[in-house]
Amino acid sequence: MPKLNKIEKEVSNVLLKDLRKLIDSARQSVAVTVNSTMTILYWQVGKRIKVEILNEERAEYGKKIIKGLAEHLTLK
Repeated sequence: MPKLNKIEKEVSNVLLKDLRKLIDSARQSVAVTVNSTMTILYWQVGKRIKVEILNEERAEYGKKIIKGLAEHLTLK
């Protein structure tokens, strides 16, 4: 790799810092989007279970249903 003079090093350092900020910002944005999407997914799954299996009621056997669904979906 060729030697860089002082100005080139400074420009290079600034560029590297800026690129690092862009990458970090993009990663943060992706994390927020994934977390939001997963929260909505879990809410929708819970709603479907409550409506279609529990008939809008709370039930002790719901814990068993959730465990069974989780095992089945994990296998898939």
